[in-house]
Amino acid sequence: MTTTNNEATSGTQLIRQLGLWSAVFMCMSSEIGSGIFLVATDIVNQLSSPLMGLLVWVVGGSITLTGALIFAELGTMFPQAGGQYVFLREAFHPLVAFLFGWTLIFVIQTGSIAGVAVAFAKFVTPFMPMSDIEKNIAATLIIVALTMFNFFGIKRGSQLLDSITVVKIVALVGFIAYVLLMAPAATASPIHFEVGNLSISHFGVALLAAFWAFDGWYSITFIAGEMKKPERDIPISSLVAIIGTTTLYVLASYCYYRLLNHDQIAGSTFVAGDAIHVLAGEFGVKLIGVMVIISVLGCLNAMVISGARVVYAMAKDKVLPPSLAVLNHKSHSPNRALALQMVWSIILVWSGKYDELFTYVIFGAFIFYGLTAFGVFWLRKKRPNVPRPYKVPFYPWLPGLYVLFTICFTANSLFEKPKESAAGLLIIALGLPAYAIMRKMTAKHRSE
Repeated sequence: MTTTNNEATSGTQLIRQLGLWSAVFMCMSSEIGSGIFLVATDIVNQLSSPLMGLLVWVVGGSITLTGALIFAELGTMFPQAGGQYVFLREAFHPLVAFLFGWTLIFVIQTGSIAGVAVAFAKFVTPFMPMSDIEKNIAATLIIVALTMFNFFGIKRGSQLLDSITVVKIVALVGFIAYVLLMAPAATASPIHFEVGNLSISHFGVALLAAFWAFDGWYSITFIAGEMKKPERDIPISSLVAIIGTTTLYVLASYCYYRLLNHDQIAGSTFVAGDAIHVLAGEFGVKLIGVMVIISVLGCLNAMVISGARVVYAMAKDKVLPPSLAVLNHKSHSPNRALALQMVWSIILVWSGKYDELFTYVIFGAFIFYGLTAFGVFWLRKKRPNVPRPYKVPFYPWLPGLYVLFTICFTANSLFEKPKESAAGLLIIALGLPAYAIMRKMTAKHRSE
């Protein structure tokens, strides 16, 4: 991608400075937050069989990896900031891309940032008791602190991210090794690997919890405009990160089943803490609490970095105010985009609606995943001569099956959770008047 004179003059061109391992850690840190320490409860409430519970993680990881390999073809075709937003724009129409970006920026990404920041405050509470208002203050401060740190540039932000990610991977591996080596033979929950009463719809709902824990896998494409070798690093980092994360998730879940019975997991609000309490008592719970705090901090930093790149990409397309695409002249960081994301995330923290909004748009997010995967077919027909440094394997079967899965998954979500799904569609639809307003403003600006 070449730098135009206008971009250089106005300071809207990002600098390629991230290597392979920064990409791997970005992907893993975006995924590994608080989910693996909590959502086993949601899975057990849908599936009573440990075998099916572990299979949910394997299936969820496999589907996530499939999506990542499909996105990797598009990411190497269009190695620009914005990722999925750019893919939808190039494959279909700016309106489709805007609706995705609208939903991501104003609900999915900022809602996730708000939710993870509040989770951070909750996990700090056992060490520093806080009221609900004080938790919101703490969540606000951590969002501000990480945003301001990233004002110094993605190199600094990624160095912090790399360090935190290494620590939390080592800590999670340590937890798994400790349980596997120290758990007595007669555990609270002897594992019987039986299928039990399997319901496809319940398995689909359990996958919702798993996908929440895997959420963020696509963030690697958001920073493609700042990767040194995106044509190599996007597919490799996706493969390494998602296989590594899935392995950790399966082993951690096995540890929960090893130490706790079905009813204990089903009624738990902090399943990792309850599991380690069996072996190490209150000290173990405190230790796992510190581990979760570190994990959540890394996840939050990854989301702050990646989300702002979508704001930047939309501003460059003038579907958001163009001033949001201006970079800091020293750090080459989209500080204005970071600031907008920060302000809206903080508003959602204090509104208390972030979890509700995020639940609503998970349904819509899979619609966009399916559209993006279909974009591979469309672009191969529409623009066959565009260089593709990497091509998704087993074409057309792999992307075809992924598109089919997204259709079935969204249909099941619509059937099982009609109110939440309808609310998600409404949120996406609100982007239509917003797009019309921005187009009118852009046209007026050009005429003036």
